[in-house]
Amino acid sequence: MNEYRVLIVDDDPEQTQLIEDLVRRSRVSVAFEVASCANADDARKLLARGFAPQIAFVDIAFQVDGVPASQNDGIEAARYLLSEYAGIQIIYLADQSEHFTRVYRTDHVYCLLRPVHSEEFEEALLRAVDNLRSRAARPFGVRANGRIMRVLPADIEYIESDRRKVRIFVNGELIEAYESLSGLAAELPDSFIQCHKSFLVNMDKIVEMRSDKVEMASGATIPISQKRSKAARAAFVAYLKERS
Repeated sequence: MNEYRVLIVDDDPEQTQLIEDLVRRSRVSVAFEVASCANADDARKLLARGFAPQIAFVDIAFQVDGVPASQNDGIEAARYLLSEYAGIQIIYLADQSEHFTRVYRTDHVYCLLRPVHSEEFEEALLRAVDNLRSRAARPFGVRANGRIMRVLPADIEYIESDRRKVRIFVNGELIEAYESLSGLAAELPDSFIQCHKSFLVNMDKIVEMRSDKVEMASGATIPISQKRSKAARAAFVAYLKERS
């Protein structure tokens, strides 16, 4: 059975507990690992330890670092998660329906109005899981030498950014394409991590990870930046535990 990591971003303990209970009692036939945070500092610590969420329930009026929600709220938290975790499914929570017009500033899969009804919750969670499932197996196209080439994520070993192009290493072959690393990250499942500003690696293809580099199945050595070292190692350990 697949397991998905769920993050709840809400500064109301009662609402957080309600969402946790709904996730754990869900009829969606997968397992969930649930974590929550009540403020931005807690969120940063949780993410730094390697918790890489795939689904996030975000209170649209979530206060960031004590700043009033009218100035800095859950939309900013969602925007950050979307930039750091490719393919994450955002489900917004709101107390008032007029807030919903603001969520279109960011990609999201659903908006739930409080009080949350179990039927709507199930629909939102199932839609998020379906999106993750289809994304993991879905091939995508890249532009290379005037052609559109079909690439399956599972076949990719790693991707290297080089100015306006990327080098995609697929089954021992090299594809050079006019794409951005961030754009490709949005197409890839969570088996990929960015260990360096110029590299995305497929954790299924890693043989060994050290503090400053990873050894790939092909023998290639990929650098790990100091900034990303701790998070990359924690994410790899968590990834291995999921599949043990």
